[in-house]
Amino acid sequence: MESAVSQSTFFLTILLGIGLFFFIKAATKDRTQIAEFATTELAEPLHQAILEYFQNRAYQLTTEETPDDDRWVKLVGVVRPSVFLAIFLSLLAAVALLCFSLVLATLFSDYGAIFFGLVLLSPVTAIIYWRRAKREEQIAFQVLDTEQGTKLTLRAHRDEIIQLKANAPFKAL
Repeated sequence: MESAVSQSTFFLTILLGIGLFFFIKAATKDRTQIAEFATTELAEPLHQAILEYFQNRAYQLTTEETPDDDRWVKLVGVVRPSVFLAIFLSLLAAVALLCFSLVLATLFSDYGAIFFGLVLLSPVTAIIYWRRAKREEQIAFQVLDTEQGTKLTLRAHRDEIIQLKANAPFKAL
């Protein structure tokens, strides 16, 4: 019975490690979305207000031009990684590696103390997160006049879209 319990605990610990790996990977995933908003404001003042809003959020106009996207205004900014998330991921990795070390120390009792050195690898997750999360983020928007009013189409990171919804009187389409 001892080996069956050890083997199942080892298997569950491996599943924990796989889940942690995918959680860390998802923390740096690109989450670009497209959102459409309707408003009764005029197109030109809205265009200027949106441009100023994103420039105040540290985005800058990009000079790259493409012939098919002449109506899109493109901005670029650098997204900073979160210190809290880096520490949180490092702590999660430390707990997971400690669990894995305990299971290995139980299965291979002759080498038990050596496995606890695996916990020292937990800061590697913070380093990996920090390098991948710091990236250049692009925002593109276009403002079009329609019969019902003005339509704003925005292609940006989902957090930027959420912030814009919270700070502007738009209605999502």
